[in-house]
Amino acid sequence: MTALSAEPAPPPPRRLSDVLRELETGLGPRIALGDLVAGLRDRSFAPLLVLFAVPNVFLYLPGSSVLTGLPLMILALQLVAGRGSVWLPRALSERSVDRASFARIVRYSLPWIERIERLARPRLWPGNAPAIDRLIGLACLVLALLLFLPIPFANGVPACAIIALGLALSERDGVWLILGLIATLFAMLFVAAIMGGGAFALSRIF
Repeated sequence: MTALSAEPAPPPPRRLSDVLRELETGLGPRIALGDLVAGLRDRSFAPLLVLFAVPNVFLYLPGSSVLTGLPLMILALQLVAGRGSVWLPRALSERSVDRASFARIVRYSLPWIERIERLARPRLWPGNAPAIDRLIGLACLVLALLLFLPIPFANGVPACAIIALGLALSERDGVWLILGLIATLFAMLFVAAIMGGGAFALSRIF
């Protein structure tokens, strides 16, 4: 009776921070978003959710929520649809920056991304992973829509919720899943309160 050969262990998942470093030191004058997706392979949903959400937390640039909100909606819709890998329209996939600008982005964002990556680990994950992935996608879709609203300095709350859900999705971390869903509810109430307060103030003026 021959012993069964052990199946080779799957390669460890690639982290966004590792891929950013590889692209920063790679060849070619420009870096396209499609290069990042290809480097992340089938783990690209969670890191890209974090990547597009981070600028809305740590930077406030007019119009940045529109630039990050559209890719977030595309990612969220694909999670809801149950896709196993990221597809981006050519207009987004071919968007690129020169290597020097990309290096500046990496130097600024990498410390934050590495801190965020260290926070999650596999724990307390509920069963039926496809259903949980769709739930995360639906929550991220709502949050991405909130990012589109023209409310100054209100982007940070939905973006933090997306980061929490991205961490949950990345490592199958049930703790961050709960925190992300709570943060999603808080973000909805927070934005609704701001809009309601603004509408009330305008009604008093006019």
